[in-house]
Amino acid sequence: MRSVLAIAFAVACGACRHADPSSLVVGIQSDPMGGVVSALHVVIHVAGAVVDDEVVKPPRGSRVGFPQPWEKTLSGVGKGTDEVDVEVDAIGDPNAAPLFTRLSATHFVPGREALLRIPLESRCIVYPTIPRGNSKVPGPLSGPACTAPATCISGTCQSRDVPAPRLEAYAKNWPTNAPDRCKPSNGGPPALQVGTGQSYYLPLAKDQVLQAEAGPQGGHHIWIATRMKNMKQAGTTTKIVGVQPDTGTTIPPTTLAFTYAPDEGGYCKLYGIRYQLDNEGIDYKQFLGKPLDVVVTTTDPSGTTMTAKARVQIAPTLLNP
Repeated sequence: MRSVLAIAFAVACGACRHADPSSLVVGIQSDPMGGVVSALHVVIHVAGAVVDDEVVKPPRGSRVGFPQPWEKTLSGVGKGTDEVDVEVDAIGDPNAAPLFTRLSATHFVPGREALLRIPLESRCIVYPTIPRGNSKVPGPLSGPACTAPATCISGTCQSRDVPAPRLEAYAKNWPTNAPDRCKPSNGGPPALQVGTGQSYYLPLAKDQVLQAEAGPQGGHHIWIATRMKNMKQAGTTTKIVGVQPDTGTTIPPTTLAFTYAPDEGGYCKLYGIRYQLDNEGIDYKQFLGKPLDVVVTTTDPSGTTMTAKARVQIAPTLLNP
């Protein structure tokens, strides 16, 4: 019995020794830098020891330069909640001082694969000073010169620290899936609502009557508004399709790429959408006085898609014939 227990204990301990208790991905992405950044010098410390020190350049022959997302997986180099410190120098002229230095610090989260997102912003570039009279002044649109451990974030000197609970879960599409006001980190599943409103979002009652009106360019439209959460604020496309349920007649889709505005309850809204009943020359009169299913599909840059439908009743007459 003792030998069996000893073998089992040894196997279990061997598995523990090879388990990866914590994994952290350092992800760096950049604003367009107008070609002034030629390389990045990245240094990563774990528990005070250097685990990565490298110069990152755009792919050879690339005319895009930065931004190109870069990531480094830290696995098996930390224990428990070891601290991770990252320093990124944005290099313009290799013989000159960095254009700016971005700092970031966090801790491993045992049992979780987390992402430390480090955005590089063009408003943080510290341009060379310009002689003026007997003194020198910062260059145009120059960012702040922050003193460590502060670092430039959103154009101001802020703390470099990212608390571990605020780290995102790592996903392969992280460069196109950054949190924002409409899609916060760990915000939950997406949601979408269809409403109406020219100047703001209003919810729709079942079979609510909407009156079509003549538009400034000759078309005939109803006002549609949408409300969503946990989808990207910018870059989300909104596609609207109208279907007359009795005949199956479909209005050709209208697709928009407008930025959503923050709303109450964690939602974001889009209002003032002229949804044209006679889109692509279809006869709008066939929809007057009849029900219409308004189907809205939103797709954000990360590929998250949500569809919602509302049935409205189109009034038999125009608001402004």
